[in-house]
Parts: sequence; C-alpha cells; structure tokens
Amino acid sequence: MTIYWERCSVCGKYHVLKQCILDEDLMVCPYCCLICPKRNICHNPTWLPTLKIAIKAEARPRKREAEKIILDLLSRLEESEKKS
Repeated sequence: MTIYWERCSVCGKYHVLKQCILDEDLMVCPYCCLICPKRNICHNPTWLPTLKIAIKAEARPRKREAEKIILDLLSRLEESEKKS
C-alpha cells in the first residue's frame, strides 16, 4: 500500500491531508485543523482528536516462574555435584 503525502495548504509541510469543511479549496493536515481559529464555528471538523482506550493485558506472575526455573537449575546443579 502506498501513501502519498501532499503539501498542506496552510502550513506548507508534507502530511496526510483531508479537505477542509469550511473552505473546500483547502487541503489541511491534522495539525492545522486542530489549531484553526475557525474550529469553534466548524460544524464537522475534518480531523477529530480521538482517544483510544488501551487494551489491558493480563499480568502474568513472572516472578514465580523465574523462581521455579532458578530453583530447578540449582537442584540440577546440586545433583551434578553429588554425582561427581
């Protein structure tokens, strides 16, 4: 998939653009849309700031697993010392 970056009509930087709702001749980047002085009268802003809720991963008890592995390795080491 190819994303073509175009030049913003307001700031002149290359970003992903969308067409402005208030002035259809302008192609604006999200940064210019968010700081636009006319944003309070815009009925449907092109770029909307959204917050995404992070998915909580279940915490696994790693300490217990690590302790079991260390104890297993120590017991094997002790067994090998007894054999020799």
